[in-house]
Amino acid sequence: MTKSHQLAYLLLTLMAFFLASNHIIGRFVHNEIPPIGLSFWRWLFAAILLLPYIIYKKRSVLHIFKNNIRSLSLLGGLIIAATSLILVALNSTTAINISIINTFQPILTVILSWQFLNQKMSINQMMGVSLSSIGVLVMISNGQIATILALKFNNGDLIAILAMCCFAFYAINVPQIPKELDGAESLFGLIICGCIMLLPFYLIETIFYRSVPISMTTLWAIPALALLVSLFSMLIWNFANHTVGPARATVFINLIPVFGIILATTLLGEILFLSHIIGAVFIFIGVACVIKNRLQND
Repeated sequence: MTKSHQLAYLLLTLMAFFLASNHIIGRFVHNEIPPIGLSFWRWLFAAILLLPYIIYKKRSVLHIFKNNIRSLSLLGGLIIAATSLILVALNSTTAINISIINTFQPILTVILSWQFLNQKMSINQMMGVSLSSIGVLVMISNGQIATILALKFNNGDLIAILAMCCFAFYAINVPQIPKELDGAESLFGLIICGCIMLLPFYLIETIFYRSVPISMTTLWAIPALALLVSLFSMLIWNFANHTVGPARATVFINLIPVFGIILATTLLGEILFLSHIIGAVFIFIGVACVIKNRLQND
């Protein structure tokens, strides 16, 4: 194992912790800061932090952004929609639920790759998709068959699954990122495009729901999410995918519920139910089937 691989694995572990922290912070401040406003300002703050680097490079990237506006808008819209939906979901479900549902993303990526990229699904992958789907159903229904039959799920859990769909669509479209841009430059372009698309929803939330308050909570929550999730996690993910490949990098998503459950039970006082454990086991086994197949073909 090379030093670059070791560094990538260490950073991916740290990324999983940062992403789990996103769920904890989002749930902690959901009563005080509206979700769309929190998402908008955390991404805009991340763009402001990247701006000195863009200026320091002393090269014009505007023509690259202009020539690739469709792909940047698509990817920026998907990633910011996904993270915004997570914050919306945290208003009506727990951080533990979100953390476990997060592990469903690799399965959805496989399904979308099969559906839209014509990538064949092996028996292992089909088994993985089935087991993980069962796991998600067990968890969001709290293990009650009657809930499944009646289709009465927690709205927050369903919104979180929609967010995972956005993440998965983002994953299969990552190759559209212009190769002329480095990690920070491409991330800056994605954020600007995504924030422009999110702006109307932020204004609607501000006018008809509530505005982002100027408070101590806002002043620490927005920079924390901007640094840990919008910047560090995204840059780590792009670096790791380039260094060890997407199949190996995806494995580390499974650390999110581990960190999420520890943080949620410790800091938020959330309760871990048996349905969480049973659902997580099904999801983990399903993801393991998918990952095993991808590693063999990597």
